[in-house]
Amino acid sequence: MIGAGRPTDAIEILSYQDQAELPFRFRPGFVGVVHYPLRSGEIEIVEGLSVERAFVYDHDSRAMYFIGLFDNQAEFDSWFHGALLRLALIGSDAAGYQLSNPAATAAVLEPADNRSEYLEKIVASQAHISAGDVYQICLTTSLEGEFVGDPLSYFLRLRKKNPAPYSAYINVNGVHFVSISPERFITVHGQKVLSSPIKGTRPRSDDPAQDLLLIEELGTDLKERAENLMIVDLIRNDLSVACDPASIRVESLLAVKSFSTLHQLVSDVSGLLATGKTGREALSALLPGGSMTGAPKISAMQILSGLESRPRGAYSGGIGWIAPDWSMDLGMVIRTAVFKDSSVSIGIGGGITSDSNPDAEHDEIVLKSKALVEGLGASVSW
Repeated sequence: MIGAGRPTDAIEILSYQDQAELPFRFRPGFVGVVHYPLRSGEIEIVEGLSVERAFVYDHDSRAMYFIGLFDNQAEFDSWFHGALLRLALIGSDAAGYQLSNPAATAAVLEPADNRSEYLEKIVASQAHISAGDVYQICLTTSLEGEFVGDPLSYFLRLRKKNPAPYSAYINVNGVHFVSISPERFITVHGQKVLSSPIKGTRPRSDDPAQDLLLIEELGTDLKERAENLMIVDLIRNDLSVACDPASIRVESLLAVKSFSTLHQLVSDVSGLLATGKTGREALSALLPGGSMTGAPKISAMQILSGLESRPRGAYSGGIGWIAPDWSMDLGMVIRTAVFKDSSVSIGIGGGITSDSNPDAEHDEIVLKSKALVEGLGASVSW
């Protein structure tokens, strides 16, 4: 997804009649990032583009679609022919772009919390769990540094080496979001709302036999399964705010899915919008995503605001598109590098339970940052 359009600091909903029959769900509207909110259930800060017209490339059929909001056929025809000319002039050779624009690199990234500080915060999180304040908590931190080079070229290289379901590049007012997120935060299509939390991680192995053992280990790990189940229950509760409670169901539970560098434990939770509700209410109900807070959500957020070194910003929010009718497809803002001016930031974190081993939890955030850090060619002084 490469965004282009008018920058907006609010989700602009345009009135239109969708008459197009297309093999994909994307429609013009808002493309961008919904930030992690300070309060549960609120859409507080967004960064994105109000997109009225777009080129959409269908990778399965290898076809280009030109779509937009137009008053009449003549207006569309004029734009369409201009768009074809523009494509012919600028070309579409990603390899050529990368040759002309060296990818972003960073020499060193500094953690907001070094290893000992992060371990101390894990222990503090477990103290809250022991006291009964929360059952599980997602403790996050970040890597920060200076970069040189081109963020889009970095994305093109990263996407090829580390393909992911919610890969995205969006440039809003000079802020570049480069994401290889594997996690669906929320989709709304028709009346159906779907969220697919990830909790549980193992590295990939080049040895096929060892890779299978890692899959089995993840799928049977009692701590990882319990953590995922807690978040599934939280999301079921969140969905009940916007959906008919009787329609909410767990479509898939504790499935191991494999990505370029990680195996992850994923569940799918869905519901049907209640009468009078739209995707807006569903998005508000799910914000912030339970997999990135902990349970109970409000208690977890309050504790995290005191533990974490800095505001999360876009990290742990949603990235993708929202159509005028509040249908949407947003990935979770994880495995994401944010470039602004000469600085780059990468959010990382993991779920903490009473059974967590602090050293193993820190090893996990190192693993989760691996693809983005290696793509930048950076070293990290953990």
